[in-house]
Amino acid sequence: MKHFIVAVILLIITGIYVNFLGTVHQISPLRPISDFPNQLGSFTRVGEDQTFSDDVMASLGVDHYIMRQYRDKNGYQLGLYIGFYESQTEGQIIHSPKHCMPGSGWNTLESKEITITVPDSPYPKVKINEMVLQKDVEKQLVFYWYHGRGRVVANEYLDRFYMIVDSLIKKRSDGALIRITGSGDDLNRDEKKQRQFAQAILKNIDAYLP
Repeated sequence: MKHFIVAVILLIITGIYVNFLGTVHQISPLRPISDFPNQLGSFTRVGEDQTFSDDVMASLGVDHYIMRQYRDKNGYQLGLYIGFYESQTEGQIIHSPKHCMPGSGWNTLESKEITITVPDSPYPKVKINEMVLQKDVEKQLVFYWYHGRGRVVANEYLDRFYMIVDSLIKKRSDGALIRITGSGDDLNRDEKKQRQFAQAILKNIDAYLP
């Protein structure tokens, strides 16, 4: 009940913000997100970037994004999505995978926060989200987090809170969603692979996101 009340309060504050306090600066990426490294740890980019349809783009409201596949030398493949918003306003706020993916036919089997350690990086220890999903007989593992204005945040309501504070103090509401998707058939193996991939992303991301 406590979490529900907090969520409602933050959603109300967010509504007030997007309707009445929407004067924020548009912040561009430091470098084009499309230039994100083709090599991330032991994973190498494969194929061309995927693109959204015009209808999906209109729904998401995202300003810059990549959606691509990476593969390690053993053929293990992971998908990476980075969606960056120059500012977040009504209709153009980051959509949580917790709500979007079940809407596309995936059932959530498990959802939790986990801790990732990233030595020799600006983010030595961060919390991100882990979801295990299933559609028919297929299982999928998803890691995701909110990345904005120098913070890595797992909780979507905490991310909204920081967005409101930064918009009032810094006149900035830019932010990104980073999502990793892959097989969920062998969770011990799959979690290890995604942790390694997330570590490589976090070591590189600050060169692209402000």
